[in-house]
Formats: sequence, C-alpha cells, structure tokens
Amino acid sequence: MHEVYEVSKLLKYSVPIESITAYDNYLLVGNRQGHIFLYTTSPRVQLVDCNKTFSKRPILQLASVPECQIVICLSDERVSVLDISRDKVLHLKTSGLQKTKGATSFTLDVKTPVGLQGNANNTVVRLCVAAKRQLQVYHWKGRDFLEHSENFDIPDIPRTMVWCDQTVIIGCKNEYYLFDVTMEQMRPLFLTGKNQEPIITKISDTQFGVVKDSHIIVMSTSGDVAEQQTIKWADSPSIILYDEPYLIASIGDKLNVQTIEPGESSVVRQLISTTSKTLNMFTCQSGLIYASSALDVWCLKAVPFAKQIKRLLEDKNFQLALKLANISDESVDDKEKNVAQIRTLYANDLFEKKKYQESMREFLKLKTDPYDVIRLFPNLLPQNDSDYGEELLEKETEIKIVALIEYLTEVRHNLLKEPVVKGLPSVIEPSNNHQEQLLQIIDTTLLKCYLQTNDALIAPLLRLNHCHLLETEATLKKYKKYSELIILYQTKGLHSKALELLQKQSENSDSNLRGPERTIQYLQNIGSNNIDIILQFSDWVLNKYPEEGLNIFTEDIAEVEHLPRPKVLDFLIRNHKNHIIPYLEHVIYVWGDTNAICHNALIHQYREKLQQYDSKSKQVEQTAHSTKVKLMEFLEQSKYYTPETVLVHFPLDGFFEERAIVLGKLGRHEQVLSMYVTVLNDIDRAISYCDKVYKSKDEDSEQIYVTLLRLLIDPPDSWLAGLGGVTKSAPNLNKVIELLNKNAAQIATPDVLKVLPDQIPLYSIRNFLIIALNKTLGDRRLYQVNRGLLYAKLLKVQQQRILYESQNITLTEFNICRVCKKRFGNQSAFVRCPNGEIVHYSCHNHKADQ
Repeated sequence: MHEVYEVSKLLKYSVPIESITAYDNYLLVGNRQGHIFLYTTSPRVQLVDCNKTFSKRPILQLASVPECQIVICLSDERVSVLDISRDKVLHLKTSGLQKTKGATSFTLDVKTPVGLQGNANNTVVRLCVAAKRQLQVYHWKGRDFLEHSENFDIPDIPRTMVWCDQTVIIGCKNEYYLFDVTMEQMRPLFLTGKNQEPIITKISDTQFGVVKDSHIIVMSTSGDVAEQQTIKWADSPSIILYDEPYLIASIGDKLNVQTIEPGESSVVRQLISTTSKTLNMFTCQSGLIYASSALDVWCLKAVPFAKQIKRLLEDKNFQLALKLANISDESVDDKEKNVAQIRTLYANDLFEKKKYQESMREFLKLKTDPYDVIRLFPNLLPQNDSDYGEELLEKETEIKIVALIEYLTEVRHNLLKEPVVKGLPSVIEPSNNHQEQLLQIIDTTLLKCYLQTNDALIAPLLRLNHCHLLETEATLKKYKKYSELIILYQTKGLHSKALELLQKQSENSDSNLRGPERTIQYLQNIGSNNIDIILQFSDWVLNKYPEEGLNIFTEDIAEVEHLPRPKVLDFLIRNHKNHIIPYLEHVIYVWGDTNAICHNALIHQYREKLQQYDSKSKQVEQTAHSTKVKLMEFLEQSKYYTPETVLVHFPLDGFFEERAIVLGKLGRHEQVLSMYVTVLNDIDRAISYCDKVYKSKDEDSEQIYVTLLRLLIDPPDSWLAGLGGVTKSAPNLNKVIELLNKNAAQIATPDVLKVLPDQIPLYSIRNFLIIALNKTLGDRRLYQVNRGLLYAKLLKVQQQRILYESQNITLTEFNICRVCKKRFGNQSAFVRCPNGEIVHYSCHNHKADQ
C-alpha cells in the first residue's frame, strides 16, 4: 500500500448530516432539520452563511453549479434553486421547478466549452428530476430552469441517478436502467442485488460504475461492460466515488481506495479509517474530496502525484505510476518526459521478469533507440561478436530472440515508411547518414537473430539489407553461410568478391554451391554495367563447362539480351572461338539482331569453318555440308550484312556459289551469270537467277536475259584471267536457242538480234520470232487503243471548256460580294464560284485560307 490521500477532519455536528456539496473553496452542508450551512475552507474552515428557514424537512441532496452561481437542493419532495451570487449568502430563487413535487432524486449535467470557464452564458446545464414514477428534464436558460420535454414514465421510483453524456443511469429498488435523453428511450440493465440499495458513480462521460452485491461493474453508456468488467470488494459498499484514477468505496467504518486498471482490481491502495460509516462523498475537484458520516465531515486531499509516483516506482507499480503521470498538472514537456521515463522503467522491468514480448511492445511504443534495446542482448553487440553463439540455445533464449526479432522488424518497417532519426551513438562506424547507421544496426542484429532461430529468413533479409558489411561478412563466414554471403556481396555491389567465392565453392564437392550453375545465374543477372566482370568470370565457366557456359550470353532474360554484343563477340573471338557461331546464331535468329557487325561476323565464321575442313571422312563431309548450307541460306536471306566487306574475304579459288550470291546482292548481274556459266557450268542456275531478277522489275530486269545469252555465246576472257585453273568454255548455241524459245516473252528482241551469231539457223528460233512478233503487234495494238482513249478524253475536255466559256456574267452596281458585303468596282478582279456566287478575288483567297 501507499498513501493516496491525506485525511483531515473538518466539522462535527450534533444534528445528523444528510447531504454535502462543494465548489471552489466553499463547502455546503445540509442536515436533517432542513438547515443549509455554507463554509469557506481556505485558509481555514469558517462559517460564511446559514439558512435555517429553507425547509422543515431533511436536505436530502445538494449540487452546486458555480458557473451559474446556483445550488440545487432536494428537500420536502421538491427541487429548489439557491442563489449564491450575492456575497456568498444563500437566497432562495424563484424557478420553473414547481412541477417537481414528489421528487425523490435528481442529477445534473454541466458542460462548459473549453476557454469559456465560468461564463454562465455559455455553460450548458441540464437537470433530470425523478418525481415518483416520472422523469422530468430541464435546461438552464437566462436565470431559470425551463422544462426540456414532456415527462417520461418509468417502471419504478428512482432512488439514485447519475448523468453521463446523453444518458441518465437510474437505480431503482430492484433494477438499474439506462435512459437515453436524446431518444427518450428506457432500457433495463440488471438487478441491483440482494437487499441492497442502488449505488452508481460516474467515471467519465462515457463510463460509469454500479454496485451489485460486493462487486462494482464498470460499464459504458451504450450498456456494454467495459474491459475491466468487475471490481471485487471485501464487502458490499454503501457508497462509491471515482476520483481519477482511484475508486473510493465506503465499507463499514473504512474507506477503501482502489484503481480500475486491468489486473489491478483486487489491489487495495489505501484503507482510511473513519469514526463511523461514511454516508456522503463529493469530489470538489480532482484530488479534493469531501466525505461525511452522520455527524462528521472529512476532507481527503490527494498526496502530490510526484510523491505517489516515486513510491509506486519503488514498488514497481508502473501502470499506476504511468496513469498518474498522464493526468498530472505538469507542463506538456515535463509530462512527456516523466511518462517516457516511467514507461522505460516498466519496459526494462518486464524484460527482467522475462516478459519479453510485452517488454518489446513497450519499447516500440516509446520509440526507444534500438541500440539501447539491443544492449539487453550482450551476445548480439559488435564488440562481443567473438563470443557470439557459444552458449547453447535454450528455450528462454529463443523466446528472447523471437521477441527482439518482432521488435526490430516493426522498427525497421516504421523507419523505412516514415524516417524519424534521433541522434545515435557511433556504434559500428561513423556515418554521415544517421538513418543508414540505424538500419545497419537493426539489419545486422536481425541477421544474428535469424542465425539462432530461423536461418531461412537470412536470404530475404539480405536481399533488401542495410547490414554492416564487415561484421555481417565475418558472421556469415563463421557459420559457413556461403549462399547468404553471396547475396550480401550482390546487394552491396561487390560482384567480384561474390564470383570469386562462387568459383572457389564450385570445386568443393561438399558445398551446395558446387558446379557452375550459381555462377552462371549470377553472371546472367548483374547487367551490362558489369560487362567487364561478366567477361572476366565467364572465362573459367566456358573453359570447364562449355555447353552450360554459353548460357551466360544466350539466356532469354532481359539482362542477358541487353549485354553489349560487339564486346561479347570480341571476347569470344579472342578466347573462345568454338562459341562464336552458336552465340551469333542465337543473337540473329532468336533475338532478331540487325547489326551488320554480327551478320558479317557469322558469315566469316561459317567461311573460316569451311576452310578448316581438310579431312575426307564421312562425318566431316556431313558437317561441312551442313555448314555450307547454313552459309548459303544466310547469304540469301540476310539483308543486314555488308556485301562489299564480306566479298573481299572469299578466296578467288573457291566459294564460287557463295561469291555469286554476294555479287547478286551488289547488283553485279553479269559477274553472277559469268560465275554460273563459266566457272560453275550451271546454266540452269543462271537461268533461275535471270528469272529472279526479271521478277524484281529493277532497272536491269529487261536486259538480264540478253546478258546471259551474250555470255553463252561469247564468255569474257578478262574476268576469267583472275580465277586460277579456270579456262574459257566454248559457246553453247543449243542452250541459247533453248533459252530464246522458252523465254521469248521476257527477252528484248532488238538487243538479242544484235548479239546472235550468223550461224544460228532461222528456223531454230522460229518460236522466238513468232512470240516476239506477236508481242510487238500486241504492244502496238495496246498503244493504239490507249491513244484512241486519250483522244476521246481530250475531245470531252474541249467540249466542257467550250460550254463553260459560253457562259457569261453581268455585273452591275447592285451586285454585292458575298464575303465582304461590298460592291464591285470597275477595276475589281473577281471569281465565280462553282455554285454561281461572285466574290472578289482577294475575298476568295481569304475564304480559301480559312
């Protein structure tokens, strides 16, 4: 127990006391003879006034409203109003309470807006009177009470009432009721208990307490039982009063002081002995209570909160100490400081009592410096890292670590969401960014916690980590968490260290990182900004695992696809030539690369590969044939290689078919046809080439067949001289005749006749001549038809011109331009529109612009 109130005896009477009330420094006492006494209590108790003629019956109830300078009194079954405005002398006022005859009790609701204390014009006073089985509601206006609504019937005669916000709590002989003043609705709560008078006290605007047997039930004005539910007493109280945060109950000849905090309901804070049973209690202001028995009046004055708090902290009663600190009348800054200190002591006490989760929740509410919380776990501090983890992980230790994890996770979330950084000690390394330093502390500690509880959470933490590099690195190495160490390096941008570790672990048969897979994945995902590192560490993978290693540059993911291809190609050319063709084929055929560098390079690689095939084995011949087919198809289909560049690398003594395709891309048709006719001796391919060119309808298409015929008749010597081992072939007149007869429609007849040798019989080209003649006649007829059509069109146009020229227009001084609304002058230029309107030439131009 600790001393809550200091008790002093004020008055002793010979006539029984019935009621008391107080305001400011004044105390009013009503006795059984109907007398009312007014005392001043400061600096000492002294009688100020006495009204012995007020009533001949006991003063059953008194209530003061100092804001309106009135006292409300219940006596002789009637409610009256006393005026205390004139030198504190009691005068009976005339009021509108004549209808209160038969009253058994009343209750007041007084509200004064903040900042308008003591101003009667702004104070709202409502009065509820129980008169027999009816409730009467009044409100104060001007200097009188006015009836607020019609009377409301109730099931029984009220014996006590308390007003809370918009609700009046009513205690009858057997049952408690709630009366909603706004809705004018009544609903029952529960029975009062065995042979017991109803007892009610107001706790706040929304809470009240009622007595049932030896319990006080705390309820809300909605009728719900509050979280504290019930408070048990040693016996049934005869009267109760709430003085925040204490509940005072009169039981026998003692006053029991308790709180209504959760878990505190059975703890008696103070027992105050009185000479006789307390019948009345009234709170003048917070911490000042007047109580009376039948003949005595006491004053209960709260011990200063600072003194109470000190004793409570000694007893480790932090909840109540915190409550007192919150309601103290100190300045806001001092109050916040005291509250923070108490909550910190409370949180540390919870930790000492091994209530780790509750302790962490308190630290979280306090926004305590996380480093101060981590201090409670010495093995997690950086300076003790060498001893970290040596102790066996017991159940209690695990519970502590889990609580710390929850705390740090929430702090981390709040920090990232709404950064608020206080001054922090330089724990790990000095940092200009306090927020980053704090995150380093939190993440590094979380990592250590996860190592003790659930190492599956380490990798997700590291992917978004702010861990301190050196400390985290040392910890992970100690526990051989190499996969997690790789993630740490990656998030810190230390790719070389990560890849060195991966290379080392790839050779360890006992490691989960053995083999090239993790290295390949790592290289595939670090992007083009790290191309030099990618090329450096892909070297050993390509050497030891050539098939898997090529995926570093050909995997279909964005990071790989956006690698600089010329740089990759250069690397492969210098170090890994066997991978050049697969890489280029993927780049061109899968990714659709149109860069001439890649297309030229693929052609060169095909050519060089074909030049290397010297063996005559069947397998080599099949491989060479496959490569040659790829080269031929690529030369035909690709539109992005540079023919001039490619052509110079083909040797003069080979690759004739490939050379012919490239020459065709350059439009050198005569050289292509010479290649087919004289070198490859493939007239059919030459004819196919002519058909292809003719269908393209380019500028040389009309002469392509003539060129082929001329080469068949007389192949050129000058071009053949540059090709070693190639001799001039004899004229192929049979093929010339065949070509003439088969493609007569596509061949320019006049040009062919100029090159045909005289020894060709006329009858052999009879079909050619017939087709050519028919074609000429057909062209002539088409020409004549077109000429006739054009002449007919000309005549029609001339006819229309004559028609339009035959029309005339007469302009007078009355004609007006439809655009500018002005007349036409003698020198005006004008325009006749298709609809017949006449406008100025300038107006027409203006109209057209619009």
